[in-house]
Amino acid sequence: MKQSKLLIYGILVLAVVGMILIGGYVLRRESLISANLDTPFQLKINQIAFIESEDLKIKFWNVTEDSRCPSDVVCAWVGQATIVVNILKNEQNLGDFSLTSRLGNEDLAIKNFDGYSIKLVKVDPYPKSTSKIKLSDYIITLLVSKI
Repeated sequence: MKQSKLLIYGILVLAVVGMILIGGYVLRRESLISANLDTPFQLKINQIAFIESEDLKIKFWNVTEDSRCPSDVVCAWVGQATIVVNILKNEQNLGDFSLTSRLGNEDLAIKNFDGYSIKLVKVDPYPKSTSKIKLSDYIITLLVSKI
């Protein structure tokens, strides 16, 4: 009787561990999207783009600033949005890169790394004075090219 309880307990533990592992795999797969060089792609916060041909992974890590003038307000300055991405090549961490979208200053939106350039093309949604943008609502458009 004691052995059968132990066996049932062991099976239950294995089942729970298996469900956790499968659940984690599904979550990781959902956060990974396929991307290509020279083709714009979009990422949500904590989502990873994988450019398989180059073994590059780009993770949208954070929005560190969003001072863009709301679309329903008139401002003296248009403001800017700064995001952070983390880049891995061949599973080696190349670091965090800040990219800034500011009208008239495209240089801030581009960083070069390991023979590539990454450009912040767009930050969505655009602010409105009547609502605050949650981190989880941000979607960025990026473009990666060889240099």
